[in-house]
Amino acid sequence: MFSPYNSRAVLPGHIKDLEKTYKINPRNIFSTNPKTEKSAVQTYILHFSPANTSGVNVCENAKNCAKICLHFAGNPAYLNVKQQARLRRTIAFNSNKEAFMLLLVCAILGLINKNLGEQIAIRLNGTSDIRYEDIDFTITPEFATFCRAKYGAILPIGKRNIFEVFNYLKENTGELVTFYDYTKLERNWTECARLGYHLTFSFDGHNNRQNDKIARKALSHGVNVAAAFNVKRSQSLPTSWIWQSTQREVLDGDLSDFRPDDKKGGNIIGLRFKLPHGMQWSQSERDLFCMA
Repeated sequence: MFSPYNSRAVLPGHIKDLEKTYKINPRNIFSTNPKTEKSAVQTYILHFSPANTSGVNVCENAKNCAKICLHFAGNPAYLNVKQQARLRRTIAFNSNKEAFMLLLVCAILGLINKNLGEQIAIRLNGTSDIRYEDIDFTITPEFATFCRAKYGAILPIGKRNIFEVFNYLKENTGELVTFYDYTKLERNWTECARLGYHLTFSFDGHNNRQNDKIARKALSHGVNVAAAFNVKRSQSLPTSWIWQSTQREVLDGDLSDFRPDDKKGGNIIGLRFKLPHGMQWSQSERDLFCMA
């Protein structure tokens, strides 16, 4: 466990420049939502402007889901402000990944201190699908000194990805940060598991053959697959479903967003179909997108 020493410590210049240019800081990068609030573990989410809405596609394999992304859900009165903030984060990330990742480290350290003694969870891909396991950045002596002064954290010097940074902290201080996400990308499932990065694959509809192909590989590694079912909020999900010639258990993914606690082994994480406010979809579109 660690605690801050010097609350007036100043970020290194290039990270401070990113903050100023895009109006982001460690306190406003992450957010929560009603679904994560139902989880037993306090969960924070990083939201970008999804698919290619920023001019850069951060959801490489999005197809059907891009049309009904929950980025467009929520109170219409706050929608524009929310979307503009996500746009700034996305552009900041793409303009300087090194500085942005260091800012993320600061944000997570701040959340650890906010929840001292408690496990927290981080979703880096709330409305994006980025292979963070492939993004290395450098912890310089200057940045490490700042983090020790500001947050009381001793970081490893050198090139790391974000999971390796917090695995180091876990090994040396006992601080436990759990990373999890949904993905439609083909990943190195074994390496992600080794890093402690819990992934659930997302089904994208019966007409997305590429998605179906990657899902088969994910299932072969014991990765669960999340899929929408065309049932109402008040209705129960099926307890099992035959998919890809195998009967699979269906777990209710609406009870909690915290996926690392799910039963492992290639199960289906059932989600009730939801549309953003004001959006209409035909029955045929629903039938294509939903598993059943």
